[in-house]
Amino acid sequence: TLGGFVMGSGPSPQSGGSQRYPDSRRPSSQPFGRPPLRPQAAPPQAKPDSRAAPEKKEFTNKEIEEGLFRRSKVKAKETPAKPLRKIDTKEFENRIRLGLRGDEEEDGWRKRRPTKGMRHHEEQEVVRPTKISVRIPVSVKDLASEMKLKASQLVAKLFLQGKILTLNDMLEDEIVIQLLGHDFGCEIEIDTKEEERIRITDKSMEDEILASDPKDLVIRPPVVTFMGHVDHGKTSLIDTIRKANTAQHEVGAITQHIGAFRVSTPQGDIAVLDTPGHEAFSHMRERGAEVTDIVVLVIAGDEGIKMQTEEALAQALASKATIVVALNKCDKPAFNAENVYRQLAERNLLPEAWGGQTITVNTSAVTGEGIPELLEMLALQAEVLELKANPNCRARGSVIESEVEKGMGPVATVLVQNGTLKVGDSLVFGFNWAKVKTMKDEKGRDVAQAGPSTPVRINGLSGLPDSGEEFIVVKNEREAREISQVRHEGKRTTTFHAKRRGSLESMIEQAQEGAPKKMLNLIIRADVQGSCEALKNALKKIESKKVEANILSSGVGMISESDVQLALASKAIIIGFHTQMESHVESEIKELGIQVRMHDIIYHAIDDVRAMMLGMLDKIVQEKDVGKAEVKATFKSSQLGVIAGCQVLDGTVSRNNQMRVMRDGKQVHKGPIASLKRNKDDVREVAKGAECGILLQGFSDYQVGDILEAFEIIYLTQEL
Repeated sequence: TLGGFVMGSGPSPQSGGSQRYPDSRRPSSQPFGRPPLRPQAAPPQAKPDSRAAPEKKEFTNKEIEEGLFRRSKVKAKETPAKPLRKIDTKEFENRIRLGLRGDEEEDGWRKRRPTKGMRHHEEQEVVRPTKISVRIPVSVKDLASEMKLKASQLVAKLFLQGKILTLNDMLEDEIVIQLLGHDFGCEIEIDTKEEERIRITDKSMEDEILASDPKDLVIRPPVVTFMGHVDHGKTSLIDTIRKANTAQHEVGAITQHIGAFRVSTPQGDIAVLDTPGHEAFSHMRERGAEVTDIVVLVIAGDEGIKMQTEEALAQALASKATIVVALNKCDKPAFNAENVYRQLAERNLLPEAWGGQTITVNTSAVTGEGIPELLEMLALQAEVLELKANPNCRARGSVIESEVEKGMGPVATVLVQNGTLKVGDSLVFGFNWAKVKTMKDEKGRDVAQAGPSTPVRINGLSGLPDSGEEFIVVKNEREAREISQVRHEGKRTTTFHAKRRGSLESMIEQAQEGAPKKMLNLIIRADVQGSCEALKNALKKIESKKVEANILSSGVGMISESDVQLALASKAIIIGFHTQMESHVESEIKELGIQVRMHDIIYHAIDDVRAMMLGMLDKIVQEKDVGKAEVKATFKSSQLGVIAGCQVLDGTVSRNNQMRVMRDGKQVHKGPIASLKRNKDDVREVAKGAECGILLQGFSDYQVGDILEAFEIIYLTQEL
């Protein structure tokens, strides 16, 4: 009992019933109290005692023998003899490899102690290909992977051939790649399928025109480019022909952009290109000469042939274009046609007036004199050239200019040279692509299609194409996008390789030269792509061994916040040409102190950069001797110290001069003058032959006979 209750005898207070444990589930033992009461049951029957002796049975001899045999057989089967353990060789090697080791006496395995023995690896035989196909350029690492070789093997082989390359360097020479394959017993074939796909076609525009059906060919208007020296009247002549006034809106009265127009004349339509005459726009004039049929070389009759006139003439001759000379400003009193004829004859252009074949026309953009004759000559030359094109094929042409227009994005002025360009066509030019959304002529009117020799302005471009790039129409937008992506990846790889190689070469050059060049970091923003390229090329032509203009970034559009952040990080100066700053950028520029130089005339921008490069150079310190004095005696002063009593031998000695103390031809001291006295009075200078007292700053060891040389320091500006 526990607490007055009989455990297990009554109803459980927790369960609230008398049958908490049924009989079948009642615990077999209780920790406390007596066992529960059970109902009386019939006494069980007595079981036979298993320990009682079995009843004796008699067996015959035969049964006894069979029983003994069966008993021995069962015993042998139940307790077989323990055989010798066989060692499995593979199992033993696996356990050894896992670090397990078996004892000879025990069946168990224990961890083997680590040893310095090398593990055995089965070498797999590498099957190297005997023939592969690769695209060039290919890196050394990729070529080794294709040949199933280690890259170090190719690097070693190239080193023996005199080429020091690393794993990531590109191989572009087809012969070098094939010789590498020959050395390792592998035939390497250059895969040109992808290159042919991204090149689109191998035929030039002339080849396509010649391959066209003669029935499809039509006479196209000539492309006429006006070239010449700056301020010789090219734009004024074009305005007179077009009956426009473009020259009035040009900054500085000079053309700084290339213009393209379609002009209707009594003699027929012509496509006119106006090129800048300034020396900085050499590349722009070259682009105009490449796409032109007839070059009008404009020469001012009162000035004659100038530097840019000769450059334009050389570019026209290189492009094999027909040359017509316009002697402009014939209304001026100083006009001298004979002088221009002589200059042309000296350059192998004999004029018709002197019996040659070069056509010359005297013109005046002010009075209009000679303009009809010039147009007639252009029509005559176009008829002689028999200019034809096929308007029924896909369009091809060249990019004249490109820019970012607000609200329109990238916009390009293109000249269609063959075929017909339509709205909705997909184009590829260089590393960009486009789907033409709108087309406008030079007057801003929408056009649905543009035939040969027609300049139009298009938008829908993926990026800004470079001026002078050729464009071609492809099947659809997807193909145009894929081709431009492949070209862009190839350009990125080539550019990265060129940068690494260029940086290494520049480091070697700087190490040989000694002191590195100073860098003027620049960020260029221009209104159009052509002007941006012209400004970059002009700045790169500034030659200097001491300082270099490093163009970090160049682009088209307004000066943005990213340009300011780049200028802040690299300590660069922003050059804006014919462009503006975004409205929210001005306050940030003032706060951060970024230098921004805005220019509208290109030679002003070039002169400004040249002045900044000069400002980075340290001044040259030069000592100019102005006088000489000899120490005659020395005097001691309790307040000032030792004073040298001197006589001026040559020139003058001034209070602001520096002094060199010379003793026996050697310099003893060099420093400024602390005091200059004459008759106990302070003086500013002492002339030749006079006596004076000189006290030098930081020096008192004077001796009679010392020579004091007075000099002044001059700072000279270095040259680039």
